[in-house]
Amino acid sequence: MARWLFFFAEYNFSVEYKPGRLNVVADTLSRRPDFEPTAQPNSRIDPTVATLAVSVPSSNLLDDVRLLYYTAVNGDTPRAVAHDDLRL
Repeated sequence: MARWLFFFAEYNFSVEYKPGRLNVVADTLSRRPDFEPTAQPNSRIDPTVATLAVSVPSSNLLDDVRLLYYTAVNGDTPRAVAHDDLRL
């Protein structure tokens, strides 16, 4: 416990107790494992909450991928080049 006290001594924070009904941002680790919700979740998804993000590769990423390939002088097939720190 002394190790944790020494670790947290570097931070400026205060610990406050909040009863269950006021502790609205409790994480999963602070919940009891035998807890079961009494209300059924709403099956309808609110479109303002559910958002879908589509990821498109950026041009920088595509340029980086193109740099990994090269063609040999005598027309061999392209080969992938991995940096030393990316050993496979």
